[in-house]
Order: sequence, then C-alpha cells, then structure tokens
Amino acid sequence: MHKHLLLVSLLISCLVFPSISYAEDYLIGDLPGEGQNVREPAVAGRFYPDSGVELSEKINNYLNKASIAGLPGKPVAIISPHAGYQYSGAVAAYGYKAIKGHEYKRVIVLAPSHYSRYRGASILDVEAYKTPLGLVKLNQGICNNLINNPPFFGTFKNAHKREHSLETQLPFLQVVLGDDFELIPVLISRLNSEESDFIADKLRPLIDEDTLIVVSSDFTHYGYGYDYVPFKKDIEANLRKLDHGVFERILALDYDGFYRYKRATGITACGFIPIALLMKLLPSDVQGKVLQYDTSGNIMGNFDSSVSYASIVFTRGVEPPDIIGDNSDLNNDEKTTLLKLARDTLESCVKEGKKPDLSSGEYTFSKNLNEKRGVFVTLNKNGNLRGCIGHIQPIEQLFNAVIDNTMNSSMNDGRFRPVSEGELPDIEIDISVLSPIKKISGADKFIPGKHGIIICLGGVRAVFLPQVATEQNWNREETLTHLCNKAGLPSYAWNYKEMEFFVFTAKVFHEDKSLAMK
Repeated sequence: MHKHLLLVSLLISCLVFPSISYAEDYLIGDLPGEGQNVREPAVAGRFYPDSGVELSEKINNYLNKASIAGLPGKPVAIISPHAGYQYSGAVAAYGYKAIKGHEYKRVIVLAPSHYSRYRGASILDVEAYKTPLGLVKLNQGICNNLINNPPFFGTFKNAHKREHSLETQLPFLQVVLGDDFELIPVLISRLNSEESDFIADKLRPLIDEDTLIVVSSDFTHYGYGYDYVPFKKDIEANLRKLDHGVFERILALDYDGFYRYKRATGITACGFIPIALLMKLLPSDVQGKVLQYDTSGNIMGNFDSSVSYASIVFTRGVEPPDIIGDNSDLNNDEKTTLLKLARDTLESCVKEGKKPDLSSGEYTFSKNLNEKRGVFVTLNKNGNLRGCIGHIQPIEQLFNAVIDNTMNSSMNDGRFRPVSEGELPDIEIDISVLSPIKKISGADKFIPGKHGIIICLGGVRAVFLPQVATEQNWNREETLTHLCNKAGLPSYAWNYKEMEFFVFTAKVFHEDKSLAMK
C-alpha cells in the first residue's frame, strides 16, 4: 500500500525533497545500458506506456485534442510539465502542438535534478537516449564541449539514473519532430546568479532559428505531503492565483521579480532554476503565452494534495501584430457584462471576502470574454486613484482576469489600504483591455496618450497605461522620466542606449455611476 502511494505521488509530481549526493561520489558505469553508450528509459511503463505503439497513440490523442490559435512567430522555447502522462500529458500536448510543423536541427532540454544535488549542470556522456519510440541522438560535439567547460558543467552519472524530468519530454519530441533533430540534454541542480550567467553564456551561442529550448517543470506542489500548505480555504482559486502570479513574471522575463515572488510565496515549482536560466537565455523581444493550465487536484477531484501543470510558449521571428485601436472588438453588451462583473466582484470581495457566484445564470460570457487578454482594473474614489492592478500579458480568460484584478486592486495594491465597505458607493471602476505588446526602436516612437509604455533595462521593468500621460498632462519626456522613477532608475535612464521600449494600446471603458451606487 505504501509503495502504491509513493508511486502515485511520483507520477503526479516531481519529488520536492531530493537526496543529497556529491559529484565525487558518482560512480562510472552505473546506468542502465552501460556499455552500449545509450541511456535506457527509467520510467517507461510508469510515467508513460512502455509499448511504442501505445505511447505513440496516446501522445497523438493528446495532440489532436489540443487547440492552438495562431502564434506571432516561430516558437523558440516551451515550458512543459513532466508528471505521469495521465496527469500532465494533456497539458504538455499544448506546448508540443505549438512546435508541430516547425523544423529544428537541435533541441536543448533544461530539466531539474530531483534525486541528486550538485552545483551546476550535468550532461550525460552517451550517444543517445532511448525511449519505446527509438533513439534520440545527442549532438556529441556540442555536448562534449560543454562537459569540458568546468567548473559548472560536468557529467554526474547518478543524477541521471532515475531522473524522469528530462526523459518524459523525449517521446513528445519524437512524435512531433521525428528523428531529424539532435539533443542537448542538460540536467540542472543548484545555481546562483553568477553560475546561471556562466551556463547561459555557454548555451547562448548555440541558440539560433533552428534551435528549440524545452524547459521541464511542474508548478505549485500543494499539500502536507509536499510540506506546503499556504492556505486551507478556496484551494483551487488560490492555487490558480498563486500559479498565475509566477506565470506573469515568467512571461515578462522578470528574473529578479521571479526570485522575489519565490521568497514572498515559497512557491514550489520544481523547475524553478531551469526557468530562471531560460530567462537569461531568451532575447527581450520574444512573446510569451500560457497555452494551457491544469492541476492534479482538478483532474482527480481532490485538492488535499495537488500539483499544477502549465504549457508556456515563447515565440520570435515574425513582427508582432500592428497595434490596433479597438483591442478586442468588444461590443457594448460585453463591456457592460465586464463592468457589472467587476462591480459584483468588488462588492462580494469587500463584504464577504469571496468571488461572486458565476453559476447563477446572471452572466453570459461570449467568445470574446473567454479569450485570454491583458487587462487592468482601476478603482477611483472621488476622482483619485484608489487601486490599480492588472496583467500586461494575456495569461487568463478576460472575464477571469477582470475578477482577479478587481480583487487585487481592492485588497492587494500595496500603495493603499484595503477598500472598506463604507467606501463602496464612492468608488468607480475603469477597465482597460490591452492590445498585443510591440517592441519599438526608441523612445521617439512612443506617443503619449495613445500608447501604454513599458521600459526594460536588464531585469528592471516598469509600465504606465496609456491614460496616465493624459491624466497627468505629461509629454513624452515627462512620462518617461516618471516611469524611470517608478522603476527605481535614475530619471534620465530612458536615454541609456541599453534601454528597451515596448508599447501597447488600451481600450478603456468606465462604469456608469448608477452601477457604482448599487
């Protein structure tokens, strides 16, 4: 019985309490298939079928059910879960569906080590990895060059012996890409920022239009078995909020914010360090998108213990869509629905500490309202800002994003105390639905009042919505100066040649005063 429970836990998740090993303890030739120079599968028959026919059929079924809208460019990287396929396979299929039809000469897989701790990155000294679908050949020239780049690259064989995080990605790659690519399998353990820089510097020259990066990671591991119980009520909703908070920082390539979020929440994402490394590898003009999200709690109908899974894609190489004026083509009924939803959320959150009941039949959510979009919710009281929080990137459905950002604006905007019940009649709500984000060549392309603006210098970012410049009567220089101050940068930092600028537009609609007096 205990062995069965352990196996189920392993299939659902990665282990979060790995045994400690050291590089000098690793033995040569202790892997399955030693002498053949092939890494034999370790979890076939447990995490996925050990029959090639059954495995291919299962993966193709997952792919057929995954629906991907048009992406703005060729995928350069995906983040994919690595639990047993019966738990995470349907989610993983979305990332692999996104790369289907594209050609890649090589794939770099960055995966976390669950069973051994060491400093740096380990690449197994073999010719190929084997799965029930056949052999995945390594680019031995590149792998050998990396292995021979101490101190933070090496071959630590015991770390690979039972590891599933890298292996579970390979059958999907074989089905989608065939055998026309070469593998660079990198197993990551502990890294600090300096060590991440070293590894990123060695990997970055390998990345071109023919290279795909796959990062293997599950997200929040919730429950007493994982020693992580930050909340005991509304578990499903709180897990979604917790996970989407980390997604937002990943999509923004906010390395420092990523680590701050971990320190603040303790979030248990097993591939945290490989994801952080990815942030250092990707160019700033990639566009990220969460393709699919689910939890084992939802799949199994029990949130006493739950692991979160997501497929995230980063694309590049095609000019992003032109900035559009009406970002979502929302009609008046859809705008009214969102404003009513925001008002009901505000009332329910402040008075009862919960979200409104969406099962009452009171709301009709059209196709547009089910689309993932960037959106901000702004609360004003007597003409003054009372809270404003949102998502720059389209990380969740528009109606859900309005609910979450209304609650955050009223309760979690660090600039203000939480909204009280007595204030409700005086608060008016604005909703800003954002267009896709587009990189511009310089500050002179930014049009105050028309464009929202994001500045990025290293890992530091800050954003203003389009209406900020208009409301404050700022010109371009004044807007950029205040934005630099907001980011904690010198007021003139927008003149730095390293500064990057991104713009977007926003369709802003306001609450009818009669709704506010509900």
